[in-house]
Amino acid sequence: MTRVFLVRHGQTDWNREGRLQGSTDIPLNDTGRAQARAAASSLWPALEGEPVVVSSLLGRAVETARIIVGDRPASMHQDARLGERRYGPWEGLDAHERATRFPDDHAAWKAGYEPDFDGYETHAEVAARTTAAVEEWVARTPGDLVLVAHGSSGRMLLLAMLGLPLEGRTLGSLHNAAWSRLVPSAAGGWSLESHNVGAPAVEVAS
Repeated sequence: MTRVFLVRHGQTDWNREGRLQGSTDIPLNDTGRAQARAAASSLWPALEGEPVVVSSLLGRAVETARIIVGDRPASMHQDARLGERRYGPWEGLDAHERATRFPDDHAAWKAGYEPDFDGYETHAEVAARTTAAVEEWVARTPGDLVLVAHGSSGRMLLLAMLGLPLEGRTLGSLHNAAWSRLVPSAAGGWSLESHNVGAPAVEVAS
């Protein structure tokens, strides 16, 4: 039986500053590396056998995956479809800057709905590419599958796998270096068995 473990990357400087990263390739900071080491301590006891580990192509996810695996037995891969949502002109902006420059779109986003401008990747688009990746990796993986992804793309993936609405923030985002576990449901589909395991006390931006 394949179990899916979804891990968010560790903290970056933009996370700490509350800036949206999206497709911008921002590296982990020292706190993020420490978080990834802590994630390994909580994640590995929950894993069985030799897991397959698949990360986004973005450096913060790749480094998190490498730290988590370390010298432990695991098959490591990368998949661009697990990358973070593209935010277009919002990338690099903090909440105050978004609210000032895009007040209506920022208000919609805070409520869990969609902003409307060029370069923004919609909930449906993110959910489609991430679930396609998971379906392929699950088909190839008989045991535990560990996905190292991002806050927003990870939340869309969880919602889609659980059959929940993509809008309205019905499920909280993973915190930096926290993880969730999904298992096959007896009725078909997936069941969320654990969420935000190892989450730090302070939430940071996607």
